[in-house]
This record gives sequence, structure tokens and C-alpha cells, in this order.
Amino acid sequence: MPVERMRMRPWLEEQINSNTIPGLKWLNKEKKIFQIPWMHAARHGWDVEKDAPLFRNWAIHTGKHQPGVDKPDPKTWKANFRCAMNSLPDIEEVKDKSIKKGNNAFRVYRMLPLSERPSKKGKKPKTEKEDRVKHIKQEPVESSLGLSNGVSDLSPEYAVLASAIKNEVDSTVNIIGKLFLTSPFLYTRAAPGPDPGEP
Repeated sequence: MPVERMRMRPWLEEQINSNTIPGLKWLNKEKKIFQIPWMHAARHGWDVEKDAPLFRNWAIHTGKHQPGVDKPDPKTWKANFRCAMNSLPDIEEVKDKSIKKGNNAFRVYRMLPLSERPSKKGKKPKTEKEDRVKHIKQEPVESSLGLSNGVSDLSPEYAVLASAIKNEVDSTVNIIGKLFLTSPFLYTRAAPGPDPGEP
């Protein structure tokens, strides 16, 4: 029966505490800050046994690599490990402490306490612009738009356009009477002008 797969954070803690991977260590165990060796494979002196054992161990743990069966693929191991790390809501990189170039390259990460973890994984806070667009789309179209045919039931795209125009007009100068919308379904009142039939 296969061994049950651990979540990445406890698995990582186990790897760090084992002291078996060179360069993988706690920088501050109380604050859960740790360092991972991250030398680029193109660097002179790069060695799969010295520079990729953590990535290989994760590939073995997740079933992506079977020693003695699969050909070693450290580039893929590292890419998969990095993606898994980036997807974790409870671990963040301390970028200003990481050194990403050279023979002694490493990345520094911090395991977040429960109080600092995001409440919902994958949920990003709305930007001010997104809130404003949503507000414009949901704002009802008022009768003060001066619709000549008296139609109040507009299709959604025209309602949004009319609402946005009204907001813009109300915030500058009230020129709605001179506004034309090019649509067979929606016309606004135009300013009076000469009759085209007059000489």
C-alpha cells in the first residue's frame, strides 16, 4: 500500500529538520524563516546530487519521479517544486533576503502563522477600478436622461452606457440634451436646430 502523501508545508518542515540536504536550513526557526539552495543548473559546477536533492525528493514524494525507472529531469523537478511553493497560501518568499544568482544562490521563505494566512485561497482583493466599474454597471438609469421615446427598459449594454454618460455629464456640465447615441433602439433629445427642409 502506497505511503499517504503529505501536504507540502509539513513535508518541507520534515526535510529542513532532517539536516540531510546541503543548504536547506532554518534561518530563524521561531519565525519559521528558512533557506532553500537555488543554484541555476547552467552554472559551472552544478551537480544534481548537491544542487537538486530537494526538488528530486519532492518529485519522488508526489509520484512524478520513480528512481531507477524514470530518467532524471532536474529542470522539471525544480519547475514543479517552484509552482507548488508559489501556490501555497501559507508560505511566502522573503524576496529581499533571497540571492538568485551565483554559485551560492538561494531563496528565503517564511511559513505564515494561522493569523497571517489569507482567509480564502486564490481570492484577490478587488481593485478600486473593479469596484467603480461594478458600481457603474449596477446603477439604475434615471429618467433625467431625456429619452425622447419614453422607453425606460433599456438593454443592459445601453443602460451601462447611458449610466456612464450620465455620471460623466453630471460631474462636468449638463450637456445631455445635445448628446446623440448611434443606436436604432436608443435616441436622446437633440438641441433644436434648423429644419433640414428649409432653404
